[in-house]
Amino acid sequence: MTTYTGTQTVEAGLYLNTTTFDVATMDANGTLPGTAQETFRRIPMLLMLAAAPLLGLAFVMFLPLIGFGMMLHLVGTKTAQLVTEAATAGVRVTQPSWAPALAFLTRSKPAKPVTAEKATTETPDAWKDDVEKKLHQ
Repeated sequence: MTTYTGTQTVEAGLYLNTTTFDVATMDANGTLPGTAQETFRRIPMLLMLAAAPLLGLAFVMFLPLIGFGMMLHLVGTKTAQLVTEAATAGVRVTQPSWAPALAFLTRSKPAKPVTAEKATTETPDAWKDDVEKKLHQ
């Protein structure tokens, strides 16, 4: 079998792409489809006539197995999607997105840098003392 590359001018016949296993049918002289990196091999007509019934027989024999395999793949994929969606929904329920206590427990004003003069006059917990004054009034 002669080897050709894509975009090469060839005569009429059947050409097999060795990378994708596609068959290009050339009815008249012309250029092969694809790029220059793709390789094609010319298939003799007698070989194709002998291989066609064997390929048809293999297709008929393995078609039910292919159908069952595709069905199992579909069911497995859908089951995996269902399980992952249920797991993410379960995690989303156990992890609350809103924490109202955090807003109450945080200070609203940012802490100011303490200078040397204030450090001597204020107690270490001036904020606590200020809150206690307001509560007792």
